[in-house]
Amino acid sequence: MTEERKQAHPCFNEEAKHTNARVHLPVAPKCNIQCNYCNRKYDCVNESRPGVTSSVLAPFQAVDYLKELDKRIENLAVIGIAGPGDPFANAEETLETMRRVNKEFPDKIFCLSSNGLNLEPYIDEIAELGVSHVTLTINAIDPAITAKIYKWVRLINIYTVEKKVLPFCLNDNWPVFLS
Repeated sequence: MTEERKQAHPCFNEEAKHTNARVHLPVAPKCNIQCNYCNRKYDCVNESRPGVTSSVLAPFQAVDYLKELDKRIENLAVIGIAGPGDPFANAEETLETMRRVNKEFPDKIFCLSSNGLNLEPYIDEIAELGVSHVTLTINAIDPAITAKIYKWVRLINIYTVEKKVLPFCLNDNWPVFLS
């Protein structure tokens, strides 16, 4: 990836905010963490942040939507997946969308935002698909604060469960669901 392309992402470059448009594709409805402050059902015309949507798109619908949007917005430079849940609580849908988008729009910058749970098994594939920007949302590192933020955690990847997350969650008496 060239430095010019890195600098074209409006979330990471103040100047790019004025020249490059971005879109977040709502293809990931499920989340693997329930934050006490999060309400993914809230949607109104004044709320336009990642994680809020009026509807969830299937991977093929996301590509059709992008084709129409690309015709109307000439400076569409960045395509992201940021919810409304977590991309890797919906790994199949997320990866299928990325594959389709990469095939149809290889010149666009592709990004995603995740809480990081269940991301590890897919790192090589998202790199191969050209994802250049990954944002990991970490709400807290202090267990006392984290216990106040999370209502529950759903763990999918056994490596994450055994080595990284489960001991932390059990020590703080969170409800933990293993899929």
